[in-house]
Amino acid sequence: MSTTQRWSFLSVILALGIAGLFSAASALGAAVVQESKGDVRAGATPAESKPLAPNQRVPSGTVVTTAPGSRVVLRFDDGQIVALHENTQFRIEDFRYRLQEPEADRAMFVLLRGALRVVTGTLGKRSPDTFSLVAPQATIGIRGTDFMVVLVNPAYLSVLKGTVTATNAAGTVTFEERTLGSLANSTTLAVPVPESALPRAVASSFANLGALPLKAGSSGGETRQPGAAASKAKGASVSGRETSGTARDLKGEAARQRAQDRIPSKP
Repeated sequence: MSTTQRWSFLSVILALGIAGLFSAASALGAAVVQESKGDVRAGATPAESKPLAPNQRVPSGTVVTTAPGSRVVLRFDDGQIVALHENTQFRIEDFRYRLQEPEADRAMFVLLRGALRVVTGTLGKRSPDTFSLVAPQATIGIRGTDFMVVLVNPAYLSVLKGTVTATNAAGTVTFEERTLGSLANSTTLAVPVPESALPRAVASSFANLGALPLKAGSSGGETRQPGAAASKAKGASVSGRETSGTARDLKGEAARQRAQDRIPSKP
């Protein structure tokens, strides 16, 4: 074997090894199905979705869909809880959490349709600026909170605990605990609204989601895996630390833009 062929062969092996390491790290997933009811599916796209089962791992890049009369509760690796109401479509755009690596935290989600409730976990407390929930009308940010969003036209927001921000082309509006907001479209500031102004369907969604006994749990760090998979995942985490440190800001902004591009703008 010539020197050129030997280097080519070694390059292929190295590339496959690195890909395997990062694949193992990705296999850690982002969340686990804590409970589900009815027809709940997940996949890279809605067309590729398959039924979800309790205790199943759900990785970043997954779209979770609930059918009429269905719901699901997802528990993320940092203890965060996301409950999806019926007729909801939700994408885990990019979720990364390691107990000893707060600089790599990322929690980016997209609500494509329907309604959800979020109770933030460890990541939301230590790295709140890394959390974003993209909706057609605005991007939702948090400061350690429990909140709900219902997408109709307009969208509505309910803050049960903590503080939530709604940001779009018109600016940023902050909503405090026990307040309601209306988000008309992506170019109009969100505004507070009284409970009496909620449409019946929105009030019903808020009531159902608000009644769920949700409580964020404490995280135990990385999800453990047996044998070689855990070893590979650990290696990937160590070898990728420098790269993630320099690229996370650019990647985060690009992911936010991709998330916004995936959902149609509301008039």
